[in-house]
Parts: sequence; C-alpha cells; structure tokens
Amino acid sequence: MAVCWRRRRCSAHLGSRPFAASPCLLLLLVLLLLLLPLPPHSAAAEAVAPGTPVKVLLLKRNDLGLFNAMSNAFYAGVYASLRAHSSTAAGDVRVEIVEKEAKVADFATVLEDVMQKEQDILTLLAQFGDTPVMNVRSVLPRYDLVSFAPYAWSSVVRGWNTNVYFVRAGPAAELL
Repeated sequence: MAVCWRRRRCSAHLGSRPFAASPCLLLLLVLLLLLLPLPPHSAAAEAVAPGTPVKVLLLKRNDLGLFNAMSNAFYAGVYASLRAHSSTAAGDVRVEIVEKEAKVADFATVLEDVMQKEQDILTLLAQFGDTPVMNVRSVLPRYDLVSFAPYAWSSVVRGWNTNVYFVRAGPAAELL
C-alpha cells in the first residue's frame, strides 16, 4: 500500500520506515508492565478484614462563637451518615468516632494527648478555621495522621501538604 503526500510529491510504502516514537512507546510499555506487580503505596489500598475498626478523631472547638451552629450541623451530619450506614464504610469497615473538645490554643496538645492514648486513629476530621489547621499541621506528620476536610477561611493554610486534604475549593477559586 502506498501513501502520497501532496507537498513532497512522493510516495512510500507503509511499514517500510518504522514509526519514530515507537522506541519511546515500547520503553513506556515495558516500564508499566514492570510496575504492575508492585503493591500500591497507601494504607487505604490495603485489603482489610470485614469488621475492622477504623478510628476517626473529631476534635471539636468549644470557642467558635457565631460559627458554633455550623460546626454542630456538620457533626450532626457526620453522625447521621454513620447511623444511616450502621457505622460502616465500604468493605464492611467499622468506623469508630473518638470525640474531644478543646480551645483553639490547645488543639496541638490535645491532639498529641489523644494520639498517645489512641494510637490507631487514622484521620482528624474537619477543623473549623485557619488557626486550628495551622496549630495541628506540625503534629500530623509525627503520628502519620491525615486531616480530612478542614474548613479554612483563607488561602493561608492551603498549599501542598501530604497530611492535609481539602475537599472544598480554595477561597480564591470560589470567587471565579
């Protein structure tokens, strides 16, 4: 089979010249095949037995003032969702809530105390405000703890951090 290009006024047979990117594609394919047998590098990807407990820490602020209603509504939603699913997550993993209250100035010390007593907590759920997130950021890596869904009012606490996972858009992105 011949191919003709109008600009060059020539023809070539398909298959007579190898595709230029084929060595790169072949190398990429070989590397991907070598990576397949390796296990994923996250605790969430590991298989667990049914009924395995997963502990989540709800570290509540008791000095929110006007935002106390929003905090209570959030935690009521968390408890309602867990009750609706019989306190289980995907794969019949049982979710246990460890609940503590503290003032924003004491967040880091309370978190350290809780982590020394309850060593199998995986996540810290939803701090409200920039100051609590800033206070606990230095404690999170020490205990390999993940802060999930913090409510931050500004972009100060945002940025790449492997121990903090935001689920809302940043304040600047909400204005767009």
